[in-house]
Amino acid sequence: MKVSLFVLLTGLSCLFFVEGRIQWKPVTKKPTGKDGPCNLPPDTGLCKASIPKFYFNSTVRKCLIFTYGGCGGNENNFASEHECKQRCSKWKPAPTKPPGKNDTCNLPPEKGLCRASISMFYFNSTANKCMVFKYGGCGGNENKFHSKEDCELKCGKKMECKPAVCNMPPAVGPCKASIPRLYYNSTVNQCLEFRYGGCGGNGNNFDSKQKCKEHCGKKQVCNATTSNTTEKPEVCEMPRQAGPCKAYMPRYYFNRVLKRCLQFIYGGCRGNENNFESKLECEKKCARKELWKPAPSQPTGKPIACSLPPVTGNCKASIPSFYFDPGTNKCRGFTYGGCGGNANNFDSMKQCEYQCGSKYSKETDSCRISKQKGKPCTGKLNLATALWYFDTSYEKCKKYEYWKCGGNMTMFSSCSECVNTCRTHMKSLQVCTKEKLPK
Repeated sequence: MKVSLFVLLTGLSCLFFVEGRIQWKPVTKKPTGKDGPCNLPPDTGLCKASIPKFYFNSTVRKCLIFTYGGCGGNENNFASEHECKQRCSKWKPAPTKPPGKNDTCNLPPEKGLCRASISMFYFNSTANKCMVFKYGGCGGNENKFHSKEDCELKCGKKMECKPAVCNMPPAVGPCKASIPRLYYNSTVNQCLEFRYGGCGGNGNNFDSKQKCKEHCGKKQVCNATTSNTTEKPEVCEMPRQAGPCKAYMPRYYFNRVLKRCLQFIYGGCRGNENNFESKLECEKKCARKELWKPAPSQPTGKPIACSLPPVTGNCKASIPSFYFDPGTNKCRGFTYGGCGGNANNFDSMKQCEYQCGSKYSKETDSCRISKQKGKPCTGKLNLATALWYFDTSYEKCKKYEYWKCGGNMTMFSSCSECVNTCRTHMKSLQVCTKEKLPK
């Protein structure tokens, strides 16, 4: 039978001209799952219209807007936010019994409800080995693992393995330095050189071949029934990565600076393993104290900016700069964009060392001295007297309001001089306006 023309009339039916006769064919939405429509992902459907609709996001438990194509899709599709809230605001997922090891490993691979294409592993009980399949990005069952090693630990037999960090790819990180480092290549079982950007990255990063071999070169045996639960999960050190695809998938990642799980939007492909479907799953993996060992805390008395992360800023320049890394207690290189950013940004390694690093001294830090007003001056006023001081309470430079002599605070001849000297004591850099002497 030849279809000569197709015309969409409504979101519920289609009009066909078939061999000169008109035929109607309904376009129905996908059936609702056992949990009801509120747990389904947003589905634009088959048509190409652009209709604003609302769906219930079961992860953040909110009604969010999406664009509906006009036909098909599923029942998680509401004309208004009010209608969505009426239907789903009190929704709770159906209770499920967590599968045991044997149940998990015997389940078939399941793509899930979403349409991403993420390479994951499942245990094939017939072939008795872990195999790759394409995961859609949400839903599915428990027989899915981010790596072959995770799959074999859960379902396979004893195998030769190495610490998790040794199986990670080399990560340059977001900064633009070019520092020679070594990483362990688990495919060829060798320590190879790569260029590190200076910040971020992962644990598969060594400054000498000896350290790389000591950490990753020795063979170990992993047992499928036992695992080292006290080892720090390296996945929790990975940076947030949305990936190059354009899907809209709310996920969670562990923020190592704030030491908690935060939400982000995942694009649907690539990214890294610091990517969890729920906050609870993220916290189980990364937030438990016995599993997570944070970087050494900022030493008491260091300026506040020394604990801030390096920020490239909004501009596109490429300026070699330095920042203080509180995790290693060292100054490191990074590339500054030229504007914006924060005060953890120094022109030279020496400047960084004196203001945040090993050569910093609280006793000689002139910005820490609190404001103590002196007595009124007598005689002719000297207009060259310093007019600015750093207020530790407000973390900013202020104009000195009284012409008085004495006191023990450090004075500066201008706002700019004060900011340049005391910038590391500010969470955000102060911008100086036009400077005038007080009348």
